[in-house]
Amino acid sequence: MVSERDEMGFYLEYKPKYKVFHELMSKRMHNVLLVSSIYDSFMLEEDGRLSDQIYEEFQNLNLRTLPRITRVSSAKEALDILNTEQFDLVITMRRLGEMDAFSFGKNVKKIQDIPVILLLTSVVEINYLPVREKRIGIDRVFVWNGDSKVFVAIIKHLEDKVNAERDIKIGDVRVFIFVEDSIRFYSLFLPELYSELMRQTHRLIVEGSNDFQDLLKMRIRPKIILAETYEEAMVYFKKYRKNVMGVISDIEFPKDGKVNKNAGFLFVKQITKKMSHLPIILQSTKEKYRKKAEEMGYLFNHKRSHGMLWDLRKWLLDFVGFGDFFFKKEDGEITGKAKDMISFYEQIKKVPIETLLYHGKNDHFSNWLYARGEFVIAEKLKPREVSEFTHEELREFLLSTINEVVLEKTRGIINDFSKENYNQEMLFLRLRPGSLGGKGRGLAFLMFLLKSFQIQDEFKDIILEIPRTCVIGTDEYDKFMEENNLYDFALSNVSDEEIKKKFTNAKLSKSIRSDLEFLLQYWTKPLAIRSSSLLEDSAYQPFAGIFSTLMVPNNKDKETNLNQLYTAIKLVYASVFLKLARSYAETISQTVEESKMAVIIQEVVGKEHNGRFYPDFSGTASSYNYYPFGDFMKPEDGLAHLALGLGRLIVDGFESFRFCPKYPKSNFYSTPDMLLDKSQRIFYAINLRQKKFDILIDDPFVTKFDLDTAIKDETLNNIADTYDFNSETLRIGYHGTGTPLITFSKQLKLNTLPLAEIIAKILAIGEQTMGCSIEIEFAVNIKENKDEKDKFNILQIRPFLQQEIMAVEEIETYEKQQLFAYSNHVSGNLLCKDIYDIIFVKPESFDNLKTLEILKEIDKLNSILIAEKKPYLLIGFGRWGTADHFLGIPAKWNNISGAKTIIEAGLEDFQVDFSQGSHFFHNIITSNIGYLHFKYNDLQHFIDWKWLENQTAENELTFVNHIRLKKPLTIRINAKRKEGMIIKPS
Repeated sequence: MVSERDEMGFYLEYKPKYKVFHELMSKRMHNVLLVSSIYDSFMLEEDGRLSDQIYEEFQNLNLRTLPRITRVSSAKEALDILNTEQFDLVITMRRLGEMDAFSFGKNVKKIQDIPVILLLTSVVEINYLPVREKRIGIDRVFVWNGDSKVFVAIIKHLEDKVNAERDIKIGDVRVFIFVEDSIRFYSLFLPELYSELMRQTHRLIVEGSNDFQDLLKMRIRPKIILAETYEEAMVYFKKYRKNVMGVISDIEFPKDGKVNKNAGFLFVKQITKKMSHLPIILQSTKEKYRKKAEEMGYLFNHKRSHGMLWDLRKWLLDFVGFGDFFFKKEDGEITGKAKDMISFYEQIKKVPIETLLYHGKNDHFSNWLYARGEFVIAEKLKPREVSEFTHEELREFLLSTINEVVLEKTRGIINDFSKENYNQEMLFLRLRPGSLGGKGRGLAFLMFLLKSFQIQDEFKDIILEIPRTCVIGTDEYDKFMEENNLYDFALSNVSDEEIKKKFTNAKLSKSIRSDLEFLLQYWTKPLAIRSSSLLEDSAYQPFAGIFSTLMVPNNKDKETNLNQLYTAIKLVYASVFLKLARSYAETISQTVEESKMAVIIQEVVGKEHNGRFYPDFSGTASSYNYYPFGDFMKPEDGLAHLALGLGRLIVDGFESFRFCPKYPKSNFYSTPDMLLDKSQRIFYAINLRQKKFDILIDDPFVTKFDLDTAIKDETLNNIADTYDFNSETLRIGYHGTGTPLITFSKQLKLNTLPLAEIIAKILAIGEQTMGCSIEIEFAVNIKENKDEKDKFNILQIRPFLQQEIMAVEEIETYEKQQLFAYSNHVSGNLLCKDIYDIIFVKPESFDNLKTLEILKEIDKLNSILIAEKKPYLLIGFGRWGTADHFLGIPAKWNNISGAKTIIEAGLEDFQVDFSQGSHFFHNIITSNIGYLHFKYNDLQHFIDWKWLENQTAENELTFVNHIRLKKPLTIRINAKRKEGMIIKPS
């Protein structure tokens, strides 16, 4: 086991250039205790590049010591260490197991009088908090929206609060007052505010680097003071009035102990009596305040507007700038410009020697490097004098010093890309700054698991790894949107087709195109271009399958390959604003503005077969099975799905092979006939011969093929058995004759590949380190000769966590006649008493050949009820969300987004397996939508169809009815007890 504190703790120190900075920020968060799971800590450190962020952001404050982060994973361990070590701050997640966060906070303060911050992992958790007055033990609550910068914002917020008064006196620093009582919104805005203000500081450092006094003023970042009440805001304004730079204020917030609908207006009216030209933004979730705010002369932002963050960013950009390094001669002639380390290195190679001499004599290089957080390089350059070198020795010294340190950095698990230092052995590249996004975090975490837990050592005959991957960070998404002026268009009422066309006609930046062109010299396999938004694959807002993933052949001429890659990236960006993403975001009370997008580019796992490219098989596995098979299997034993070809078949809900990793030899299919009926009949592969890139098709180069094609490709030999119709028996192995059934008998029964063991191991470690149930996706290539090894490639890992029941009530018992429906095949934890509406597919009208027509009727009724803000119960037959419309209703999220509970039922002649394994099911689970499965004629399940038929239809369509009850249904679902019931109105 990895030593958690040793792995996660760090301590960094440097000596400041100017002694005066010692006097600033005298009260610092030197030692921070982080109480969280290994997974949460990893995401803060690796995805958010915590150490890099602290270098870049804290260096501009000239802190002598950077925070030392100590991570523990339980409340008891935290209290024990607090009794022996001194800390300045405690940040705790809400899930502490044996103790709630507020009791923990009170216990902390009994030991040390230090701030305790509660960091929630989802906005949903805000609902479980007590009212503000009762949050004893916690100084402030923040919510993490997937961007690790909130961690740095917490530290900055506390340091600004305790240092503001003194630093204003000695350094004349500026202040922003931010008035907001919503935990969600200040958690979202503070990181953005700090980010923009730090960029301003970078610019000022470069422009003022020749004058000490100017540099001092410019390098002191404006502080941000957060107030949650009117009284608190007024205290701060009166205290710091001469230094207030701007105000961002909510409109409705507490005044005189209760929420005042005019508090924001009253506040700005008072302060503008003293400072009439003070820049002010008023914010609210209520559009009705816009007119009054604008009449008073203030900007107004609607908090739920898709463009809200963009508007805020534009407002801040009127006051801040970005820092580039301008190479100059002594007479001021500009000979070059650098905006990052790559361009800095390139410019040093080619600018005139007079430029290097000028900057070297004036110590400009080390100053700029300090500002960029490049302390190691700066410390190596600073002691050296220009007179020590000949002209060419100086240039070589600068280049070699920079190159040496940058090369050292690339040896971590996440390598920052540069053409000069590129190594084909690097498995994980970060192509641009910003967050890796949800999927990117998962991949980085997989690298961490494989390395730290030495899983490879247990399976020495198998290659365990992630595919070669690069991630374009979220900063590039911001740049793409801004440079092409896409926000206003994308947030307007336009069709998906119009959005796709507009985005694909836009241009990626020249620099990203150049870098991708460089990479494609070495990456010659087909490529998967995957979405990785900030919120994707998180526990409470999964967004699984909501954004786009595209695959391109990458097997044509250079220009075609690049254009197809560029188009795929732009379509991933476009998917943020498509109807499906908007609908899902609204359902979970998010905005698409919060879904900043990173892009993952991966080499596809597979082999070429007659113009098709696909792996020998793909799979998904989850550590929790909501519908375990038989009496001996438990939900905690997990579930896996396997399929020939690309994994899209599984996540789209087609038939695949199921098994339990703990009991791989146990058969889910009771007879060969059932296996024949439920077995895989098609597979997905990349069509290498296809030339046209149709942007209106979801994944245009991925094509469905039947098993006859696989027989021709000879890809069934290792994964299929042979069914004999005459004897109704199954023989292990397939050799080209007979009927193939894809069963994976060689891997699961003969153990030619320890597949179940590998999956079980990864699931166990993943669940342990992430602190919740998880789901993985993988692809396997089987060796073709004895000199090779089988390759197990892990493609994704994500949380698979249900939400809690918000209120605990006593379990009630009901007579059967009181129940409309009952099932023990359920998922979700739900207690709901406000469902008046039911949308159901009429049993007598259902036809699996007409599911697309049925879906149109459901979509129509869904739109009506969403407009009326009426959640509803949805009942249908077959597998919900499948891409195979013969297996069930091929709904996407936007078709059923108003449903609070969904029933999946069978008919006498139409019974399919549960929906597990698909992206649709994953989003249902993690969004806490109730889900009940009903097998036809199962005595443990029932639906009172007669009662339903006796209700009066509000809307009656050809296939679907909508009824509205006078009194509500009560829905009780508890997945752990395997019990779901819907109680008729009393």
